Amino acid sequence: MPREPAWRVFASEFNSAKHYIKATEPKMPSYVITPLGAKISRLFIVGVLTEVRVVSDDAVKARVVDHTGAFYLFAGKFRPNVRQVLESVNVPQFVAVVGKSNVYQPNDDTMYLSVVPERLKVVNEILRDYWVFDTARKLKIRIEAMQEALKMDEPTVRKLVDLGFSEKISDGVITAIKYYGRIDVERYSEMLKDALKHLLPEYQEMGYEMPSLEEEEEEEEIDVELEQKVLEAISELDDGDGASYEELLQKLGMSSGDIDPILDTLKDRGEIYEPKIGKLKRLSA
Repeated sequence: MPREPAWRVFASEFNSAKHYIKATEPKMPSYVITPLGAKISRLFIVGVLTEVRVVSDDAVKARVVDHTGAFYLFAGKFRPNVRQVLESVNVPQFVAVVGKSNVYQPNDDTMYLSVVPERLKVVNEILRDYWVFDTARKLKIRIEAMQEALKMDEPTVRKLVDLGFSEKISDGVITAIKYYGRIDVERYSEMLKDALKHLLPEYQEMGYEMPSLEEEEEEEEIDVELEQKVLEAISELDDGDGASYEELLQKLGMSSGDIDPILDTLKDRGEIYEPKIGKLKRLSA
């Protein structure tokens, strides 16, 4: 049986999946179905390795972030080479990962997703940026296919193929509609824009324009301003081992309830990481 292709998807789309198709026979693949129709058995991701945690002699958990969220890795005893890389690399670090999607579903309403890495390699920022652009192009195609399908009274694979979409994309979109119904496509269009904001030439080539300050909501402007203040404070308080969480609260005059959501957002985007408990560092100053 041929090996399943490795999908390129952003963390936010992968983690938004709520359905999967379980294999009915041994050695047959299971598929995570995303709302935009990616049918993922294997995936290829490039991002920033921000956390590594040894949970036993045979298992390591890790966190890899892109500009939309985080992938969670679990390397067990059957991949000793991957475990060795994870245990030896210094975070933060750009890494490329090829792995299998993994689903834990304790009940019908809850589904936890992770990635079981088959291969993991330290890479550079150039490769990460190429992955972002390539993943964005593929996401854009799925967005357009879903938009066309939702215009149809009775969408089918054949109708989408006739519009020029591939059989794989068309089948995935129709499968997603079966499970999710009418989704909010605009959510994924915004995710696409956010993922490309740091690749300005490519961002413009994709046909998007950066919003002006006048077009931004006042609340969003305040959030961005707060995030920048937090980043600057972390840089100022970093004594080499990181900025103290308690000193950060004191310097900014904020409570834990106010600052923790901001720190979580910055971690998810790969802008900061926690080298040790109670310490915070910027990925790049």
